[in-house]
Amino acid sequence: MINKHKKFLTAAVFCAIASTGFVLTASAEETMTHDLDEVVVEADKDALPGSYVKTKGSIGILGEKSILDVPFSNMNITQKTIETFGGPNQPLQSILANNPAVRIQGTTLHNDFSIRGIKGNGTSSYLNGIPGLMTQFAAPTFMIGDIQFISGPNSGITGIPSTYETTAAGGIVNFVSKKATEAPLTRYRQTFSGKGSFGEYLDVSRRFGKDKEWGVRINTELLNGNTAINSNDMEAQGIFANIDHRDKKSNTNLLVGYRHLNIEGGARWFSLKAAAIGKEITKVPSAPEASKNYGFDGLAKESEGYIIALNHEQKMNADWKWFLNAGMNSNKLQRNIIGASSNFVIINDKGDVSNNLMSTQTVTKNYYAQLGINGNIKTGEVNHDLTLAFDKA
Repeated sequence: MINKHKKFLTAAVFCAIASTGFVLTASAEETMTHDLDEVVVEADKDALPGSYVKTKGSIGILGEKSILDVPFSNMNITQKTIETFGGPNQPLQSILANNPAVRIQGTTLHNDFSIRGIKGNGTSSYLNGIPGLMTQFAAPTFMIGDIQFISGPNSGITGIPSTYETTAAGGIVNFVSKKATEAPLTRYRQTFSGKGSFGEYLDVSRRFGKDKEWGVRINTELLNGNTAINSNDMEAQGIFANIDHRDKKSNTNLLVGYRHLNIEGGARWFSLKAAAIGKEITKVPSAPEASKNYGFDGLAKESEGYIIALNHEQKMNADWKWFLNAGMNSNKLQRNIIGASSNFVIINDKGDVSNNLMSTQTVTKNYYAQLGINGNIKTGEVNHDLTLAFDKA
């Protein structure tokens, strides 16, 4: 019996060695080749896999830069991210929260958020690199193509905004408008969300001229209905036109737009009465119900406004160019009926709320202009990217 097992084992080892030798000999002597069919991949070369973020973006007066070429935290999210995580009746924070440095602090009423723990909102944001063109209230995203973040205090590389609510100390949020695509685009989209919010959106893009040097993109919005919060109704009407021109020596972009927004109900901000903490308030209140409206009948925010934003770059030679960024925002908050400081103050463990109410109107007009030059200087083996700019807000 033992001899049979030894013979079988010897035969098995011999077969294994013979097989290995055959494989090695064959792989050494034979080289098999096969030509695959041509594969064409269409994608944005600057976008990472999934196309949710880009590797390049506009970094203020530094111009277009890769995230690897700047000494600070930078993130550029794409239109796909905006459409995937945002919604016509959702607060802007649902999109901005894709940046780990951003925390949500607002509702459908406002754009409030925080970057690295420092409060910010639309008044400290930028539109096409221009400060002061957004408001603190719910921002339009239907005409936005990209959103660019710079985390940390980097106001020195952008114009200084004239804000009336917050500063950009925590970081910078720059909204970039949709521009005309190379291929003609006509897109009509309907949305249904919340408990009865119906939206209609039209996106039309065309390029004209011998070399397609002129581009026009029109975006419209018509929104009406109840959000996911009980008795929270949102209405919006807007139209934006982006016109651009490009040639070998210059690039120009002009954005003009109008939006009317009316929101009834939906207040969901709370704070604790400082003097009651440790006395009437001895525990952290439970989280509010997701679908409950904690507002009151008559609570409303209604505003309308116009935006103009102009960007121009002109080459002077191979190394130098001058640039102009200018804009204007005229907005009127027609109705603002809400609790004082826009929140409700909890006064005891039962969750009772005591608050003063306010009814105000606010008119804001912001103007901005920036003029500068940018060029390359070489000293020995070192290349310098130099920018000099003057801005006024």
